Amino acid sequence: MQQALQLHQAGRRQEAEMLYRQVLAQKANHAAAAHFLGLLLHQTGRSAEGLDLLEQSVRLQPKNPDFLNNLGTVMRDLGRVSVAVDFFRGAVAIRPDQLAARDNLGSSLKQLGQFEGAEEIYRGTIGRNPFHVRARIGLAETLQEAGRLDEALAVFREALAIRPKDADLLHGLGVGLMEKGRLGEAAEHFRQALAVDPGMARAWLMLTQVKRQQDRDAELAGMEAQHAKAPEGSLARMQLSFGLGKANDDLKDYGRAFDYFAEGNAIRRTGIDYDADRTRAEFEAMKAVFDAGFFERHKPSSIADDAPIFVVGMPRSGTTLIEQIIASHPQVYGAGELNILKTVVGKQFPPGMKGGFPWGIADMPDKAYAEAGQAYLDLLHARYPGFRHVTDKMPGNFLLVGFIHLMLPKARIIHCARDAAATCLSIYKVHFRGDSHRYGYDLGELADFHNLYADIMAHWRTVLPGVVHDVRYEDFVADQEGQTRALIAHLGLPWDDAVLSFHETDRPVRTASAAQVRQPMYQGSVDLWKRYGDRLKPLLDKLDRDAGTP
Repeated sequence: MQQALQLHQAGRRQEAEMLYRQVLAQKANHAAAAHFLGLLLHQTGRSAEGLDLLEQSVRLQPKNPDFLNNLGTVMRDLGRVSVAVDFFRGAVAIRPDQLAARDNLGSSLKQLGQFEGAEEIYRGTIGRNPFHVRARIGLAETLQEAGRLDEALAVFREALAIRPKDADLLHGLGVGLMEKGRLGEAAEHFRQALAVDPGMARAWLMLTQVKRQQDRDAELAGMEAQHAKAPEGSLARMQLSFGLGKANDDLKDYGRAFDYFAEGNAIRRTGIDYDADRTRAEFEAMKAVFDAGFFERHKPSSIADDAPIFVVGMPRSGTTLIEQIIASHPQVYGAGELNILKTVVGKQFPPGMKGGFPWGIADMPDKAYAEAGQAYLDLLHARYPGFRHVTDKMPGNFLLVGFIHLMLPKARIIHCARDAAATCLSIYKVHFRGDSHRYGYDLGELADFHNLYADIMAHWRTVLPGVVHDVRYEDFVADQEGQTRALIAHLGLPWDDAVLSFHETDRPVRTASAAQVRQPMYQGSVDLWKRYGDRLKPLLDKLDRDAGTP
């Protein structure tokens, strides 16, 4: 057994697997052999078989915190984050000072949007070990995602006082400063991180987001050198490809920029499990359930609270810009991309509901929508108390317009539209955090998804006329004040000149547009996609440019 572990740790997995199996052949209930063979199988792409062995090991040793922590890690890798949390909690309950399990529990709670729980875990870890920097980074990132950016920056600075040359901390503080709109300071912290670790690909990537490349300077040469050294297909190579794409786009070297973007997207796509047919079926099911007859049979709730303002649309369609304009009004708080609606809908109308989701929705009583609406408001007001209006800018909520209307009929829904080709290219040029835009890494799949989006927005306009207020990015660029006045009037807000100076508004922006939204609008951004010419043919051949245009 010891030899198997040594081979496993040395990366000689095939030999280790053979020895683990020999141990199990001699003793089928050998917990350690089952456990580490299960981990090895997961690491080599055989997760189903590995999971069976890991669960067997935990049944044999249910009080082993290392086994529980490892099983939780595998569950999280497989997307079963809620289940993973239970295993991490179990490990921490058995051994409260196990830092790996505490870190995993905190990060998983953060991933689920359970920020209070994550904060409690991280602060508890810091209380036990004030010099555990990973917990301070986790706490700062949790505060960032919860919209408490000033507190997050303070935590990063406290950690840097302990470890001033920590590249991860310098990078994290740089990201926070970028979200705060302090782009020059952000760039300086990314440079400091790179001085400590020149191979930190994500710091190179973030530097390109806050710096407009003016010429082929030493920094660009340094990034190109790191790209050449990064293994093909690696995470670092992907991040550097997106960064070099942005830099060359700034330099108007569009051919070279596209080559880099194509490489970054190709690497990302290999690690993404995306099923275009399943996505199409989901969209078609929503249209079939939420048809005109459905809204004749089901009436909206009587909830009169009009605090929520939903901003929906494709990513990179202007949603961040429109939210920033609205949030510049003194009566509005810009909360950014919230998971609240998806969480509430998923709880009230779960996948396992009678008839399945979404088909079973047709048989749900009207009170179910009122309960879901109240649950949404309870979460919103608890998180953002005292604000007259709060924006919820989760772009993908366009799929849930039917739910919003029935749950919160007084809420405003603002749909941002932009030229289809411009939107899709802008998505293709961005390395998104997380994996919520799985359709975006292949031009053909991206075109198909945009067509589905445009189709369902046309559907909502047909079955719910007047419920969604459409705004077009190009119209705002052409006539900022006129369009802004019309938007503010639609929201029922008194006019305030601050909305015209949206780029000066001091609020955190956590999306890919964090840097761009700090700049005034400019006409040149409208037709940039045309400069990529025939390289966009796989996109343009499939893209329905006119479908769903408001």
